[in-house]
Amino acid sequence: MEREIRTSTVSANIKRNRLDITLRGAISKKEAERLYTDIRFCTSDLEPGFAVITDLTEANLGHLAAIGTFRKITKYLAEKQVGPVVRVVGQASIIFRQIAKLSSETSYKPKYTKTREEAEQLLAELAEKVAVA
Repeated sequence: MEREIRTSTVSANIKRNRLDITLRGAISKKEAERLYTDIRFCTSDLEPGFAVITDLTEANLGHLAAIGTFRKITKYLAEKQVGPVVRVVGQASIIFRQIAKLSSETSYKPKYTKTREEAEQLLAELAEKVAVA
């Protein structure tokens, strides 16, 4: 029996009210389902309006069989009242185009950056605008 290596990660930063997702390699249906489970566990401790940074710089592509699960993830995040969503895409891989297409079907509009540092800066600027308003 072949054992799948888990390389993608999901974590919650409760202090910052943020979900961090890092996708690596080719995302199979099994890996996408595991991510969905991890996202549900992590978001249970976050407040509505939580931010999300999804790092896609090390992801190659998502298998077609995983598309349904990615749709479930985006729908779930919308139902949990997600706030700003920032995707780190680096040099815009195939998975970037796949996820951008899926995002067009959601109620939230993610922003895209090339680096993690740009994503952090963007979230800081958005938080500052909210604090001033």
